[in-house]
Amino acid sequence: MNYIGVDLHKRSSYIYILDKNGNKVLNKRISNNMIQLKEFFNEVEKPFKLAVETTYNWYFFVDLAQEYSDEVYLANSYELKAFAKRNKKNDKIDAKLIAQLLYQGYLPVVYIPDKATRKVRELLRYRMRTVRDRSRVIVRMKSLLDRLGYDSNGNYTTHKKLKEITAGSFEKPYDIIISNYLDRIKYLNNHVHSLEKQLKEVIIKDKRIDYLLSIPGLGHFGSALILYEIIDIERFKTFNRLCSYAGLAPRVSSSDKKLYYGKLSKNRAKNLQWILLETVYHFIRMVPGQQERYEQIKKRKNANIAKVALAREMLKIIYKVLKEKRYFYYKKENKIQSAA
Repeated sequence: MNYIGVDLHKRSSYIYILDKNGNKVLNKRISNNMIQLKEFFNEVEKPFKLAVETTYNWYFFVDLAQEYSDEVYLANSYELKAFAKRNKKNDKIDAKLIAQLLYQGYLPVVYIPDKATRKVRELLRYRMRTVRDRSRVIVRMKSLLDRLGYDSNGNYTTHKKLKEITAGSFEKPYDIIISNYLDRIKYLNNHVHSLEKQLKEVIIKDKRIDYLLSIPGLGHFGSALILYEIIDIERFKTFNRLCSYAGLAPRVSSSDKKLYYGKLSKNRAKNLQWILLETVYHFIRMVPGQQERYEQIKKRKNANIAKVALAREMLKIIYKVLKEKRYFYYKKENKIQSAA
């Protein structure tokens, strides 16, 4: 059995191979050209295990490697830093480190979603980025309107509000700028609407979405993003592991009798954390008892801590309904049954 560590870049990858005894077999740089990669994998002595660091472009490499390798792993970039020597770093050292950790069985890895899951997740992330683009354009237009003394209050994602603005009533060149802003907002509105229709067609057959939609405060997009960022609830044996993965668990530093709770960990699924913190206020408002709990924590700590605490409560409900494959419900006496 050979062990291959790969430091993946945009145009090339550095390969480091160890044999069954942990001795170096080969180290070289290879182009990410698909033909050259296939030739390389055909030449490598089999069987072999391969690990590549998680980079933005890992999809194609992992898909190709899975055709040739017995086992393929994605190395956790954040946790690899704990093993790396900080006084010297280059592609060869990085690839060698991954190969050695793979050989020793200490490689920190992340889950590799299948192709179908990745497709839906990319569509969800694209929708999220499109909404952010629209928000930026709206903020810029409202800022200009404020400078011109125009009342910019209102929801500019609606056609009714957009029709209230007549670009021709402004002086040049403001009329041109505002007209362009309006065109871009209308285009992005239509684009978001089209994306949401496509998403509903993709996720409509997934029963897990129905379970999540039963939780107050979650819509189709929020439910789908949460589900496809979690991917498979069965890979989290406990709620605490999911909480840490979602970035809602604070860092803990303990020594002797001293205990310190720090900031939220940066080693998290950032999109999952984002959607939970975005939707938690709807959850607080719609679920009986949660507004009171939020106010209590806010008074004792602060608003941000209260927000995260209630996001954890919502995540606990998400964990239960997905684990138990059921709908959310709460008792009439305002006690949340699914969080009990």
